[in-house]
Amino acid sequence: MPGIVKVSIAFCFLTLVSGCETLQFYHQAARGQAALLWRRTPTDELLQSKIDPALRDRIETAGQILGFASEIGLPVSGAYLSYVETGEPYVVWNVFAAKPYELALKKSCFPVAGCVTYRGYFRRDDADRYAKRLENKGYEVYVGGVAAYSTLGWFNDPLLDTFLFRSDEQLAALLFHELAHRVIYIKDDTRFNESLATTIELYALEQWLLARGESHRFDRYRLSLARRDSVIELIMLARNRLEVLYDSGIPVAEMKVKKQSIFRGMRDAYSLLRETWTGGDEFYRWMQGPMSNAKLETVADYNEWVPQLTAKLDKLGYEQFKRELSRLASLSQPARDAELGAFTSAGNTSR
Repeated sequence: MPGIVKVSIAFCFLTLVSGCETLQFYHQAARGQAALLWRRTPTDELLQSKIDPALRDRIETAGQILGFASEIGLPVSGAYLSYVETGEPYVVWNVFAAKPYELALKKSCFPVAGCVTYRGYFRRDDADRYAKRLENKGYEVYVGGVAAYSTLGWFNDPLLDTFLFRSDEQLAALLFHELAHRVIYIKDDTRFNESLATTIELYALEQWLLARGESHRFDRYRLSLARRDSVIELIMLARNRLEVLYDSGIPVAEMKVKKQSIFRGMRDAYSLLRETWTGGDEFYRWMQGPMSNAKLETVADYNEWVPQLTAKLDKLGYEQFKRELSRLASLSQPARDAELGAFTSAGNTSR
């Protein structure tokens, strides 16, 4: 199987350049990816056989979503034409870490993907062990389950039971997000890559709902999006307040107290905001769990540049927007961040 060959070659190379702890990480990554590749069943074979009606429905729906993705110019090419039943709630567990009084996430660097702000593990216990090691070094840690990820076209990613049985809108959003990573990927810039994928996800989902003529679902989506945006504003406001606090130079004991006060203020503001909603629970579970710099920064990674990129997409149209992405990719990260941070358009400002 070509995918297994790629994994084996990559693993053999990495064993030459990695230390012991890093080598263990690569080994579990290669093992986990290979296991998925071996267990794939082509969806066309499944549809020609006697399978559970619910599975058939979801595979057919995924096929319709992928067909639409191709129509609007997303690079589908072989992705999600197979299925794997993992029996797990998540396929990967990502570990994020930050110092107690810094917002920057700890980076891990790899030969192919470049530097990213997390480490992904196929087993929860492996993720927890790595998280514990980081905690022992003084980091705040956040471990989050991931239902899907993109191999950036290196392999033909399969449909997984970790996400396939979501609602139509949720399934479409996830597939659009992962396919968006194939549009352009900038090494060493997780925040841009994830914000871009979120931007394209929201754009494609809106177009898909409109094309289906399901006005009730579109209205429900717009309300959910408005709730989501209002919560992200609260989170980013808390993040900005923490940034000012960490740069203040006050004693650590005082900083610790004020930090927790900012977290409490964010939760209280969320509770008041949620009381104004007639439905929905966006970010409810996220807000109830322990709070840390690492947890806040995961939201920033996925959303910080979404307003600016969305404004560019609305202004330029999708095809010209893709050309604009190539230009942005050619810039250094500081130059790209500065341009995105300064970008505004009518009715759109940076969060």
